[in-house]
Amino acid sequence: MDILQTLRTVYDSLTAAEKRIADVILTNPRGVLECSISELSRLANVKSEASVVKFYRKLNLSSFQQFKVLLAQDLSKAPLEIVYEDVSEQDDLKTITQKIFKATVKAILDTLDSIDFDAIEKATDLIKEANRVLFFGFAASAAVAFDAFHKFSRIGKNCLFSNDEHIMATLLANSIAGDVLVAVSHSGETKSMVSLAKKAIGLGVPVVTVTGNRKSSLAKVSTVVLCTNTRETRIRTDAMTSRIVQLVILDTIYTMLAAKDPKAVESLNKSRLAVSELKY
Repeated sequence: MDILQTLRTVYDSLTAAEKRIADVILTNPRGVLECSISELSRLANVKSEASVVKFYRKLNLSSFQQFKVLLAQDLSKAPLEIVYEDVSEQDDLKTITQKIFKATVKAILDTLDSIDFDAIEKATDLIKEANRVLFFGFAASAAVAFDAFHKFSRIGKNCLFSNDEHIMATLLANSIAGDVLVAVSHSGETKSMVSLAKKAIGLGVPVVTVTGNRKSSLAKVSTVVLCTNTRETRIRTDAMTSRIVQLVILDTIYTMLAAKDPKAVESLNKSRLAVSELKY
C-alpha cells in the first residue's frame, strides 16, 4: 500500500480535520515518523487523538503504528533501508559492517549526551528498595528484559520475567507491596504494554520504562522514563541499535546497585560460584 498516494487520492473526501492531518503528513512525512499520535493531533490542530484514530481508520488501517510502518516503507530510498538505515544494496560486506558498528557506537554516545541522570538515579533507587522486580518485554524487547532479569537476579534481587501478556497480567493481579515493574519497549506504543503499565500504576506499582520515545503512550503513564537516543524511529520501526543502548542503560543501573550494596557483591560471588559448578 502506497500510503502517500492513497492520501492524495482520498484527500477530497476527507473532513476538514482529516485534511489538516493529511496536510501535516504530506508536508513533512519524515517528521511524522517521529510523532506520537498526540503530537500529530497537536500539529494538525485537531480536537483530540480521536481525530487521528478516525483518520487512519478511514484508510482501512487498524493502528497508528501500522500507518507509520507503511509510511516508512514509502519513504525508504531502497528496500534495505527498512532493514537498516544508511545501508544500500550496493554496499559490500566491509561497508555494511562498518556502518552497523558505527551507528551502534553513535547511538550509545548520543544517548549518553542526552541521558537523564536524575531518572537513572530514581530508577536505581526504586529497584534497590523493591522487594520484587518484574521485567516485562515483547519480541526484541523481551531479550533486553530477560538479560536484565538474569543480571539483577545474580546480585540477589527477587526478579521475575515474562514476555507473555497473560502471565504478565497474572503477575500484576497478584502484585505485592514493594513490587516494581520494568517495562522495555522501543516504540512505547505497544497496546498491551501500555495497558499493563496503567494497571500497574493503578495497583500502586511504580513503572520504570526503557524506551526510544520519550513522548510515547507508555512513557506518559510511567513513573520513570529512561530514553534511548537512536535514529530507528525515523525509518525502521523495529529495535536494532536501540536494543544495545537499552542493554547499556540497564547495565548502568545494575552496576550502580552493585556499587551501592555490599550484599550485592556477596550475592554475585555466590552466583558465580554456583554457575562455575555447571562448567568443566
